[in-house]
Amino acid sequence: MVIKDEDRASRVWSLIAGLVGAEAMSVGHVCRAVAPSAGTDGAALSLVTAPGQRTLLYATDEVARRLDDLQFGLGEGPCMDAWTQGGPVLVADLGSVGAGARWPWFAASAVAAGAGALFAFPLQAGAIRPGVLVLHRAKPGPLSEEQLADALVFARVALTVTLDTVGSDGTDGRSTPAVPGGLGQDRAEVYQATGMVAVQLNADLDEALARLRAHAFATGVSLAEIAQQVLDRVLRFTPDGAAGSDPDE
Repeated sequence: MVIKDEDRASRVWSLIAGLVGAEAMSVGHVCRAVAPSAGTDGAALSLVTAPGQRTLLYATDEVARRLDDLQFGLGEGPCMDAWTQGGPVLVADLGSVGAGARWPWFAASAVAAGAGALFAFPLQAGAIRPGVLVLHRAKPGPLSEEQLADALVFARVALTVTLDTVGSDGTDGRSTPAVPGGLGQDRAEVYQATGMVAVQLNADLDEALARLRAHAFATGVSLAEIAQQVLDRVLRFTPDGAAGSDPDE
């Protein structure tokens, strides 16, 4: 049975919401929900601001934490490859010859730490990639098509939650909890700017809001200020990932 994208997204949000309860939604809830959904044993989410500059925001278990430490300390691994390349890095068998050749230090250490497979997904909005979601499995083996599809949706949700709850300096600078649809701020400017950006990108509101948040994150400017720049036609977004002065001005 093929699951429609909107149904999958709705199910993913429901899985996360089931863990949230009365708490504010966080990247921890996303990590705890994605691991069983994707058929993996654990997950971690790292904030990445530049090559070699990474902060672990959440790890579900000690293996996930150790894998992050190894990649940071050794300077190699699927996490940074996913971030630099801007696409998922799926390693079904960390003990394989190919994994050993690609990451000679990390692959063997990861196996020793208890990981047989590892799957890294960049959090991406246009040209902005604020972090990476990493899943691990004790036994080697690929993700099924459904598990991969779920993981990709979780990565998109993780992007929204990360930009909602983490400031550009890596601190907890945005207290508004993320909600399905993403419009969690009670400000008319943000709603209006989201609509304008959606038209500029020929995209839906979720993608438009993600681009606004990503630009705010990258520039260290508040979301409200970025929204006002869009409304004032000082800032315009393009489908190629760029954001700059509105040529109509």
